[in-house]
Amino acid sequence: MALPKVKFIEAPIGLEIHMIYSFLFKFEWGWGNIIIKRYPKLKPVYKIKKEKEKKEFIKKYIIRFRILNQKRISTQKEKIEKVWRKVEKEYLAVLGQVINTEWPSNREEIKAMISINPICPRFLDDWSFSLSFRYYGKGAMHVIMHEICHFLYFEKWKELFPKSKRRTWDRPYIEWHLSEIVAPVILNDERIQKILKQKATFYREHQGVKIKGISAPKYFSKLYANCLKKNKNFDYFIKEAYRIIKINKKIFLNIGKK
Repeated sequence: MALPKVKFIEAPIGLEIHMIYSFLFKFEWGWGNIIIKRYPKLKPVYKIKKEKEKKEFIKKYIIRFRILNQKRISTQKEKIEKVWRKVEKEYLAVLGQVINTEWPSNREEIKAMISINPICPRFLDDWSFSLSFRYYGKGAMHVIMHEICHFLYFEKWKELFPKSKRRTWDRPYIEWHLSEIVAPVILNDERIQKILKQKATFYREHQGVKIKGISAPKYFSKLYANCLKKNKNFDYFIKEAYRIIKINKKIFLNIGKK
């Protein structure tokens, strides 16, 4: 089975601007606060009224920051890549076993884009993701494994649900919510834990969702464990998990809303 290879690059300036702007002005869950906490000098952008001027303010800040920190960013990129290469092939092979599918032959590369953005989104269409240059060691490995998990997960999703619409794989749809819960469930599989060697974490927002009296992450983790115990494959788990989250659709779609 051919495995893709992760290519580490520095995130393009245009993408940096898009990500920072989006998390500051378009997304809920307080992600904008995370960026302002990391980069307090960006806070004045909230007083700017026009979108074009907001983006220009963000652009100037990003360019200056990257110039002043270029050596640190480049060095960190090299360190992260060095650690990743030690586990890359093993992780990708084991992930295929856990998700019960093969890596597609037409996908030879995954792009890890080292960024100043403290939040690490994935981009399914071109198999790329953002990774903060501030991550070290196991923290970086956790993010890389989590984001890569999404790419193969949705290959399996297409197998199981061929009529699924692409837009539902992103916020705010329940398919997105399920993917973000299942990713750490997968990473906590003992086969992957032998490589990752630290417990994968869930969104705190999902921790607040209750299904039959227990948190959503705990519920789906137990469902996965029971499937393994009963020798049910990953396909069965995903179909059952999807059935459950559809029953609880309103709860997930109302997360963070007043």
